[in-house]
Amino acid sequence: MIRNKADVDQGWAWVVMLSSFIAHALIYGLTYSVGVFVVIFLDEFHESSGATAWIGSMNTAACMGISPLSSVLINKYGCRSVLIVGSVISSIGLISSSFATNIYHLYITFGLILGSGLGIAYIPCIISVTEHFEKRRTLALGIAVSGVGIGMLTYPPLTQELLKRYNWRQAVLIIGAILLHGVVCGALLFPCKARLPIHVQLPKRKFISLSMFKKEIYTKLCINNMLFAFGLSIVFVHLPSYIISVGHSEYAAAMLMSVNGIANLIGKILHGIAAQHPTLTATRLYTMSFMMVGIVTLLCPFSSNYYYLLVYCIFLGTFSSCWGSLLPVVLVELIGLHRMNNGYGFIMIYAAVGILLGAPVAGWIYDASNCFSISFYLAGSVFVASSIAMLIPPLKNMFCKTSEVQNVPSLYGKASAKYTTVQPSENNDVYNLNDINTQK
Repeated sequence: MIRNKADVDQGWAWVVMLSSFIAHALIYGLTYSVGVFVVIFLDEFHESSGATAWIGSMNTAACMGISPLSSVLINKYGCRSVLIVGSVISSIGLISSSFATNIYHLYITFGLILGSGLGIAYIPCIISVTEHFEKRRTLALGIAVSGVGIGMLTYPPLTQELLKRYNWRQAVLIIGAILLHGVVCGALLFPCKARLPIHVQLPKRKFISLSMFKKEIYTKLCINNMLFAFGLSIVFVHLPSYIISVGHSEYAAAMLMSVNGIANLIGKILHGIAAQHPTLTATRLYTMSFMMVGIVTLLCPFSSNYYYLLVYCIFLGTFSSCWGSLLPVVLVELIGLHRMNNGYGFIMIYAAVGILLGAPVAGWIYDASNCFSISFYLAGSVFVASSIAMLIPPLKNMFCKTSEVQNVPSLYGKASAKYTTVQPSENNDVYNLNDINTQK
């Protein structure tokens, strides 16, 4: 496939990457800072930890669970329109949260509406960069998703500063207005076009495809994401409360979350650079990083010292950053670029299940034991299990002769990309890549 060089790896592609970077800061920076808001809601409504944790879990679960719908909308309307609509819905959800009179209102506004808007807006941020880059795809995605780190760095201190000047309702209202800047980011996502040779044929356009579920490795990746999301939900929702419970101030908790954001930002770029190495696959790096997240989380409750927790936040942010920066590349390695859009959307459903269950389960454990340590041991164990899920060899390899095993993605060497050709119509050889990546 021959692409117009003005659109791929240079030129406007870098503007798209910058737009995605800012959108990630606005969208997922808020999602990953939800623990700060949970502390506010606990103080305001005086509900149990388990009940309050549902706000954050529903927010992130809705964000991920609506991803398949976002994929369908992208196939039909393109990344530009979908990001704009998602940003508007997100702003409406957060602004309406400022009028909540009880925790159940927040389930709907902050949980479902805000989460759904963020989820609709998130997928086009990933797909647009994936389409505009080929040789530098890993690096470009690493830089784009590092915007999450900027958001994680910015939202906690911004929220604390707003709370010093205004009440929590006014603070939430202002942040809701900030989310509208995603509309500007969406306006910059002009579609990438590919110029194809005359012998290729454009496939029939499909709004949704389930062909990736035929691959065993995709099923394992879904399980991996569900487990990792379960653990991450526990950590990001309960970490601020845990830091406060061991004797540190709310401001100290916010600062540690910001440090985690800085580490996440740097980690995404480092993962993007490391995955470019010719002897290292993105899949192997992804799996090793997940294992490291599990190990450091298991060690977290061993001390309440501020500097010990500071080191934990640095390691957590650095290694967990691989989820956003490497997952799109891992999907391309394992199931192909043409399945990327739908594959990413459906894998987020599994992540949504993990997110939805993680924090409330940990909240119930805390309510029963009055101890956060058990929750972190649970999260660490699940992180390790998510890494192990990727290491299980394909079942068909156990029953096939060595000579019969072909084109099986490996964690231990560079996966060979398997591309499918497409053919243009008789009168035009230029197509939007949104039409191409739905091919089976």
